[in-house]
Amino acid sequence: MVAATRLMIRAASPSAVAVREVGVIDLGSNTARLDVFEATEGGSLRTVFESKEVPRLGQGLAEHGRLTPAAVDRGVATMKRFAREIDVWGRPVVVGVATSAIRDAANGREFLRRVRRESGIELRIISGEEEARYAYLGTAAAWPLADDLVLDVGGGSIQLAATKNGAFDRAGSAPLGVLRLTERFLAHDPPKRKELDLLREHVRATLAALPVPPRRTFGRMYGIGGTIRCLARVAILLSNYPVAQVHGYPLGVRELRALGSILEEMPADRRRDVPGISGHRADVVVAGVVVAQEILTATGLEHLTVSGNGIRQGVAVEVAGIEVPANAETLARRSVLGASRAFSFSFAHAEDVRSTAVALFDLLKSRRRWSEADRLALSVGAWMHDVGTAIEEWRHPLHSAYILRHTPIHGVTHREILMAALAAYMHEGDPVPEGWCKGWKTVLTPDDAAIAHEFGAILAVAEELAGLGAKFRGSRTPNRVRLTLPHPAGPAARDRLRGRVGRRLRRELGVELEGFRG
Repeated sequence: MVAATRLMIRAASPSAVAVREVGVIDLGSNTARLDVFEATEGGSLRTVFESKEVPRLGQGLAEHGRLTPAAVDRGVATMKRFAREIDVWGRPVVVGVATSAIRDAANGREFLRRVRRESGIELRIISGEEEARYAYLGTAAAWPLADDLVLDVGGGSIQLAATKNGAFDRAGSAPLGVLRLTERFLAHDPPKRKELDLLREHVRATLAALPVPPRRTFGRMYGIGGTIRCLARVAILLSNYPVAQVHGYPLGVRELRALGSILEEMPADRRRDVPGISGHRADVVVAGVVVAQEILTATGLEHLTVSGNGIRQGVAVEVAGIEVPANAETLARRSVLGASRAFSFSFAHAEDVRSTAVALFDLLKSRRRWSEADRLALSVGAWMHDVGTAIEEWRHPLHSAYILRHTPIHGVTHREILMAALAAYMHEGDPVPEGWCKGWKTVLTPDDAAIAHEFGAILAVAEELAGLGAKFRGSRTPNRVRLTLPHPAGPAARDRLRGRVGRRLRRELGVELEGFRG
């Protein structure tokens, strides 16, 4: 029932990553998903197609030990639909994995033979430990891991992957999936208090027996899976949270406790009306709240960070040979590279602006209270400052800020996303729209907003100098910088550029330009 293992992960070099399309099918106990990813030569992974069905293969499995005939028919119909979609897409390389329900069912392999016969799709049963490894790979492609814990909550089981110095260390799996627990413990709708108490006792006892127990030794915990994302969506929509994406959302113990107290009192039909809860999760989401809350309590952490990447991305990372783990800047760069393909902006120009912006940041950071996290926020703002031109040229800073708030950028927190969005918006000198900073105060402090304003000025200067080979250098005089500009423009053009750059630096950063020369 509970198992652990140590697995080695061999990373490929970035040069080995080719541009290719990879299709991944994940057939779980509750849901089935097909994603097609584009893996670029720079190590980015971008979803270009996705499809989802809810065959509920695990329904009735605990009682009978077998997939029921109805579940088998639903599963086969789902795979036949996926096969048609793969044909329409153009038949990319496809890897299919089957998880808890299939590996636990006595007729699981019989089901897979029927799937292969009727749809042509080959699915591989993976163990709980392999499932945890893929959860790690997907999460490591999205977050800079250290000594952390990755939690995957599925329909039939949960997986825990422990990391050490960012590398995969150990894995554990236990039958604590939300569909399985709901069928076993929550017979009434809404559940009775005694049922919930028994469920909590069972989860605690099972967690205590895990070879990878969620004890108080991990720095952070990352949560993946549809149930975790569902809970994050509910929390975001009920609180007017300013970043409209679940990836990176800090789902806390207090929120889970509040959500539990609300959802436990509702029948499933009423839960379906709660913003963020899809119809097929309404009857199992309560079990998900209990599992997430108990695991967080056991770790002693105040929150888990929700990851949009999961098992499917982990499979694609392995197939494409993308190197993990990686630092935050590398992960963010990969995301921006993928965004440049999606939104058709020049990554070369974005990188030019970014290199000039961080050079100025590095010169000034010792005189200010800027951190490495701030440097990453500036980098993301610089890379994405022109992404809004995909919507409209004249108001593109506004659209750039919107896209930043709605596009998962790996390696960065929601604080850094909002700072990047503010900097990208303000780089052309427009004032911040009324209500932004007030509405974002749950994530940004007044100091954060002030720093983002300074970063807007830095981006403006960096864009003025883009393509000119400009170099900033320090000065012995405080609050002064030197600028070398090796370009062929005449004196008049140099003077105009010096005036524009100098005014922005002086007015918004209190920095004087010194020694403007070629």
